[in-house]
Amino acid sequence: MQRISWKEKVTNKKVVESVGLQRPELLLTIQRRKMKDYGHLRRHDSIQKRILEGKIDGRRGRGRRRQTWLGNIQETSQMKKCEVCEMALDRRRWRTVTAHLGDGMAPS
Repeated sequence: MQRISWKEKVTNKKVVESVGLQRPELLLTIQRRKMKDYGHLRRHDSIQKRILEGKIDGRRGRGRRRQTWLGNIQETSQMKKCEVCEMALDRRRWRTVTAHLGDGMAPS
């Protein structure tokens, strides 16, 4: 956005300030969009849905597990995986969850 090279030693805070947004506001926007996308993917049968919910055979590599997109959705919504999957199928309920994401309201 600001054409800052990765070689420059610029902190994330300075980049966000130069763009003119506040970091919490930017992160909240990203989280809301991810949640909306997940609801859309969950309601429609598509290749993206199969990839998102699929499992890979074989052994896991060494080291810490990678963060998953679905794990991030769970963390953002503060619900269990089965609750998230079920709630995303109901469009009205999912919209209220995404609308009140930063409010601190508990999903129902």
